[in-house]
Amino acid sequence: MTDNSTQMTVIQRLIGLFTILLLTSTWGMWCLPASSSNPQIPWFSLLCAVPAWVDLALLAGLGLSSFLLIGERSQSRRRWYVQAIYLFCFIGLVLLDQHRLQPWALQFLLVATVLSISPDRVGLKCCRWIVVSIYVYSAVSKFDYAFLTGHGQLLLNGLLKPFSIDNSFWSERTCLVIVSLFPIGEFITALLLLSHRFYRLGVISSCVMHVTLLITLGPLGLDHENGVLLWNVYFIFQNVILFWNTASPSMEPVELRATNRLAYLLTGLMLVLPILENWGWYDHWPAWAVYSPRPERVRVLVDQNAVDRFPKHLQSLCGQPAPFEERVPILLDRWAFQTRHCPIYPQLRYRLALASALLDAQMANNEIAVEIGLTPNRMTGERETITLTDKVAVDEFLLNYQVNTSSRKISVQLK
Repeated sequence: MTDNSTQMTVIQRLIGLFTILLLTSTWGMWCLPASSSNPQIPWFSLLCAVPAWVDLALLAGLGLSSFLLIGERSQSRRRWYVQAIYLFCFIGLVLLDQHRLQPWALQFLLVATVLSISPDRVGLKCCRWIVVSIYVYSAVSKFDYAFLTGHGQLLLNGLLKPFSIDNSFWSERTCLVIVSLFPIGEFITALLLLSHRFYRLGVISSCVMHVTLLITLGPLGLDHENGVLLWNVYFIFQNVILFWNTASPSMEPVELRATNRLAYLLTGLMLVLPILENWGWYDHWPAWAVYSPRPERVRVLVDQNAVDRFPKHLQSLCGQPAPFEERVPILLDRWAFQTRHCPIYPQLRYRLALASALLDAQMANNEIAVEIGLTPNRMTGERETITLTDKVAVDEFLLNYQVNTSSRKISVQLK
């Protein structure tokens, strides 16, 4: 597949197909209206009053445009209009709930935007740079002591589980060395994809990496949600299409038309912004910190007396208290998997806003406390901790954010 228009057509169809598949696998995030059991936190406060029918209209438009993308050729006259509807509806849905900015959603939005701006080899080149940047930033987020001793060990256990391999007798050094190969392999894959001579080896490496993740995260391993698995499957097809038969993928000469410059500008911006995540000026997922320990830890604790008053949907989120601790943890990750069928948006801001929205009407001021573990030190894995002792302290902490932390107006009450 060397013809640019053919590559454009196939990538466009792939995005349409996987958008439908991922919307279906994470349906709770897109279809359920805002309620006390399903809070939605928009990016801007003025969107909190948007009625639920707007989501349904945007979702219908996104589903229809995704279906049409599967059948449209890249050079057809209707292509631009279909892409415009796709982008408008997708962006609108994401703006109405921060949780919807899943890594796959951001990637699809970036690729679709670049291809609509520059429907030629420049668009394809920008897509390749986006893919490479995902691997680079994802790898860098894992060069972290907390990953080597925490998340990485969990991934290793998930990889070994389908093969019934017991690593409990392995030395700590052996486990650390094996886990360190995860980010190293990801980084090497990115370099190979940029190479003029070895980009096909990079495609093979990326396919091996994603198959490994499918084994690790699949039903026989850690049994993650279907959306996570589908995103990895998408990468395999995408990388073959974008890189396999493209000579010198990173250095093709191109015409610098206005649309091409705009595509380069957007791509360059997306390549630079993730750097800001290191100082807390950019969110973790848009910085491609996936399977990473970089996000803050949030532990929400409530009094047992309050739990007894909870409705069923909240009682199902209660975990077991730690030894010698009277307060019960509220498991926000469980809420995301039960209600949205996907991982929770990892930002501290969102988790606190979600906890506040879920518990606000159920709690007295002194019946809640929140323990926050900030982003860990890369060399030691240690986290600074903050404790918010009551609802007032949580609300005051949320006032520090410029991004909205209020939930949308409740339209339906789910029991």
